[in-house]
Amino acid sequence: MRKKWSVALWILCLTLCDLSGGAAQTIVIDPGHGGSGVAGTLDQRSNSSPNNATTPGGLKEKDLTLEFSLILKEEILEKAKRQGRKIKIVLTREKDVNLDFIKRAEKCNLPDTACVVSIHFNAGAGPETFGSLALIASESRNPDYAIDKAFGAGLAEACSSGVRKFLPQSKNRGVITDSHLHGGLGSNFFFQLQRQPHLKGKPKCFLEIEFIDNAMVEKALLEGDRAGKFRTIAASLAGYLVSATEEGARRKE
Repeated sequence: MRKKWSVALWILCLTLCDLSGGAAQTIVIDPGHGGSGVAGTLDQRSNSSPNNATTPGGLKEKDLTLEFSLILKEEILEKAKRQGRKIKIVLTREKDVNLDFIKRAEKCNLPDTACVVSIHFNAGAGPETFGSLALIASESRNPDYAIDKAFGAGLAEACSSGVRKFLPQSKNRGVITDSHLHGGLGSNFFFQLQRQPHLKGKPKCFLEIEFIDNAMVEKALLEGDRAGKFRTIAASLAGYLVSATEEGARRKE
């Protein structure tokens, strides 16, 4: 697994160096879902659901994604500070609201954006399913497929490494595409992101932390000191992201 992580990091470093014009400045984190109603429309391919996954005990994905994303922001900034790196973090939302995918994509479309990570918690594959995975746009409609795949592979392994500290039976499920979504049309968020000029050639993916409809996942990750467990997982992700931006800057220099 370490070898896969290293290869993905190396490819991402080249991407951040060659395509961002220097050291990465901004990492955009999108806490999935939010609010109490659907935002956007099907006609515009901008519709974002307020919540998709719920734990057996009633915890909602929309709340967990925001909680985790705020901790991830702190961990990235702390890791960057310790290494003398200047990295900015932008969250598409910082409270319980649901933004449609046009608005989310616009928040990601910054001149200094290095990468976009949309945070989610999974469900629907059966109540005994485990694993972390990354989801990217299908190769047939994604000019950045190779970049996104390498980015997703590194994120999935870094996330899985953190999760396994509390849930040893969890595993890295790697990278899948969005070809199964919306009757084959794929993710509406990716559809909107690919129309943003500053995001061309920049890594973009969904990261599914774990399957929260699994009672064992809820017990292991979400009960007790949830913030502490999230911080451990986030620290693993921050290590990957900050290392990538650091190496990208060094290559450019």
